[in-house]
Amino acid sequence: MKKTLILLLSLILLLSACQSPSSPTGIDLYGKFDENDLLIDSVSEPLSDDGEIRIPQIKGLKDASVEDKINSEIYHKAKELIEKHSPVNYANYYTRANFANVISISFSVGFEEEPYSEQLYFNYNLTNGEELKFEDLFMPDVDILSIVRHAFYREMAFYGEYDHDKKLHSPDENLVYKIVKGFMGDEDKTFSFSSSGIQLYQQNHFAEIKMLDHPDDIAIYSRFMTKASIFTGEHQGFKGAFTCSSLDYDLFEQIEYGYIEPNLWYDFTTTESYIPYDGPPEPERLEKFKVFSSQAIAEEYEKIEEYRTLAKENPGKFYIVFFKPSTSMDIDSDYIDGKWHYTYHDTARFYSRIELFEMPIELHDEIYRDKIIDTYRYEYFAMRGGAWLDRDNSEGAIFTEINDEYTFDYMEG
Repeated sequence: MKKTLILLLSLILLLSACQSPSSPTGIDLYGKFDENDLLIDSVSEPLSDDGEIRIPQIKGLKDASVEDKINSEIYHKAKELIEKHSPVNYANYYTRANFANVISISFSVGFEEEPYSEQLYFNYNLTNGEELKFEDLFMPDVDILSIVRHAFYREMAFYGEYDHDKKLHSPDENLVYKIVKGFMGDEDKTFSFSSSGIQLYQQNHFAEIKMLDHPDDIAIYSRFMTKASIFTGEHQGFKGAFTCSSLDYDLFEQIEYGYIEPNLWYDFTTTESYIPYDGPPEPERLEKFKVFSSQAIAEEYEKIEEYRTLAKENPGKFYIVFFKPSTSMDIDSDYIDGKWHYTYHDTARFYSRIELFEMPIELHDEIYRDKIIDTYRYEYFAMRGGAWLDRDNSEGAIFTEINDEYTFDYMEG
């Protein structure tokens, strides 16, 4: 009996250790992270006779009591704000962070009368359902005051007034002092955060702490991580993003990247084909185009193996290859009587663009490893269509571009 109790106690302690948050560490600038396997959905509430608003809710935690607690608090705080200044024009939410067992969600409401709009920020530790405090984002014994002051000072300097000589005035030191004092003195500090920055809100003033500037001071990537998953599902979030990068990947139909061989980095990114929302093709045509598009992209993906073979045959060299294929329907458009009219043809186009960088291994280790990481942290990653490296050959890399295009009758196959 005693032996059984000891084994049971050991099992409980082991399970507890798996679920306990890890000791906080700073940010590994060469590291990667995964999005949580957590869905952030919403519930609908009537806005008027013919409208509705959507309040964010989470789904996918193993601990149902924690999930219910978070959802209940978000719902009641959102409803309280909505009813505070009704009637309401709009209400929407945005997921700012969903990684490392934490979330940060902003909720905005627009009113017909003053104050016209207000925002709520929901920041939660998913391991226990507690709201995050601002200090939770940082390592112990960090001079948070100096970091906050620098963030507000920089923001006010950037958006400050210019004199006639186009020289930037320094911010009013007294105003900076008042703003920082007000923010730090508030027990319930208003903030949100993403995977790349921490946003600060004080009355009508805003500032951002960029994580790249403070990797040794910020602990949010590690503080609440657990050895065992706290989620019911798997592979629902993006995996393998570089730390301090923004996850604006929802604009891409497919995106994969990484070291496929020790001396080969690849990126395969496809954007969603353009289909006019106000005049989409008939379902049969659209379905056949999707079949064509999928087949064309799959054939392009097989070319990765050619570069894998190249890398294996040349172990003293490093290769970086970008694949950017795309497909599009042939469409004619006319603007008649204030409305666009579309004519769909039976043909579609496939575009292939491959960019190859070849270099000595040492050049990758000294320069291009950092260049790869930087391009995935680029602020306008999604707007540029994914990652791109500059083609400056002065550093010793050989650049080759391969383009291809063909037309296909997707209706006849």
